[in-house]
Amino acid sequence: MSSGVNRRRLAFGLFLGLGLAGAIGSRSLDRPSEADPHSFDWGVYQIYWHPERFEQKLDQQLDLLGGRCGYALFFRDLNARRGFPRAAIEICHARGLMPVVSLELWEWARHQGRQPGGLEAIVAGRYDDFFATWARDAAAYGHPVVLRFGFEMNGDWFAWGAQPDRFRTAWRRIHQIFRDQRATNVQWMFSPNILSPDKNPAEHLLPYYPGDDVVDVVGLDGYNFGDHHDRWHEWTSYSNVFERTLQAAQAWGKPLMISEVGCADGPRKPEWIKDFLASVSADSRVSGFIYFNHDKRREGEPNWRLDSDPESLRMFQAWAKQQTRSRRTVRQSR
Repeated sequence: MSSGVNRRRLAFGLFLGLGLAGAIGSRSLDRPSEADPHSFDWGVYQIYWHPERFEQKLDQQLDLLGGRCGYALFFRDLNARRGFPRAAIEICHARGLMPVVSLELWEWARHQGRQPGGLEAIVAGRYDDFFATWARDAAAYGHPVVLRFGFEMNGDWFAWGAQPDRFRTAWRRIHQIFRDQRATNVQWMFSPNILSPDKNPAEHLLPYYPGDDVVDVVGLDGYNFGDHHDRWHEWTSYSNVFERTLQAAQAWGKPLMISEVGCADGPRKPEWIKDFLASVSADSRVSGFIYFNHDKRREGEPNWRLDSDPESLRMFQAWAKQQTRSRRTVRQSR
């Protein structure tokens, strides 16, 4: 069996072997003995305003895209008033979804307009109490949670970005706090941005990796921005977006997934979605993906939503339903 398939098996022992919502609480994160080595799953991003609206909007997304998925991603910050997002996590688990909490390393109320973030403060210990409380609450909850700490740290668009030494120190400091609080149900996702053509792994990826002993899974963020976003982007395929970074990330020997992906609007969007779905689900290195189904034009980014193009949406819905049928067939044949 290839090393890529072995990593895929491990990834789904961690995440997708959790089963239906009623069974999640009784399962560990160990690899189930009957895990399918060719399993593959996907998920969605949903904004978290407050529990009631999050639940409503998440259900709308799941109904829109069809099929049965395995992940739900949302964002949080370092504001102590918000802390561990138990309500949102319970909503995810009730639907059989693995919650992926993307933690921004600043406080939203204080850090508007790209002001300095909290990375230096984390290293100095000023957020130790916040993380200790977060970890205790997560441990008390007891069910699996994925923590995507300081995502896209190898870029320069976040205040915690482009500081590899400080990022590794912060990661290891907070991971130790979680160990001390026995929050072993929290799985740590190292989630860099994909390498652009002018970047190299030795300088722009590998220095940020905090260590095999403190990383459970690697998630890569990458998008097809299309031809009209800015002068640095052009219409490009799934392979061109992810291949160089996937090859470099394999060196860590961790389960790999696509933690954020999207395609800009344009006449070739259905073709891109078709190619992406066929390519990523056939890639034995990749255990799954989370589609960023959100319109970000107000923030100066493209409209990533699948339903902005009826053909793209129909294509995704058909693929998702087929994935569900295939998974059901595998289970019934055992």
